[in-house]
Amino acid sequence: MEWGTLAVAAVGALFGIGTTLITDVLRSRRAQQQQWADTKRVAYVRFLTSLAQAHSRMTMAAAREAVGPARTQAIHNAFLTDPQHSDAKSVLRELAIAAPDHIYEAAAPVYYQLRTARDMLASDDVTFETPEYQQVIQPFFRDLDSLQRLMRDDLHPPARRHV
Repeated sequence: MEWGTLAVAAVGALFGIGTTLITDVLRSRRAQQQQWADTKRVAYVRFLTSLAQAHSRMTMAAAREAVGPARTQAIHNAFLTDPQHSDAKSVLRELAIAAPDHIYEAAAPVYYQLRTARDMLASDDVTFETPEYQQVIQPFFRDLDSLQRLMRDDLHPPARRHV
């Protein structure tokens, strides 16, 4: 066997091994990125769902209880008691770990807006129609929509998103 043939075979083997290693590294990196995106997606959905459900439970409690300490307690319980064990504060803490800083910094004020709405609903002189409640709840829903867009853009950059 000639040295030239052996050299060509060795170079071919090295090239094959190198491309296999590069492909495996790229595939592993892509799988890690997908797993991280899936983790964030779960946290994002849990947070948005927990806020929406907490608001629904609060408004239902406010409609059932007329006045006084019973109303206040019912609304606070509705805010804190999540049957799926994913109350908004707990999921906000998940976001603090899993989400990028700009997502968490946008999520925290939305959570606190809902707490403000809770405190307003818990008072006897506030209903769903009062201007004071509307001044709190409308920005909450607007910021919730903005947060949802931020989360979606974080998961799928605009250039890759299908409309």
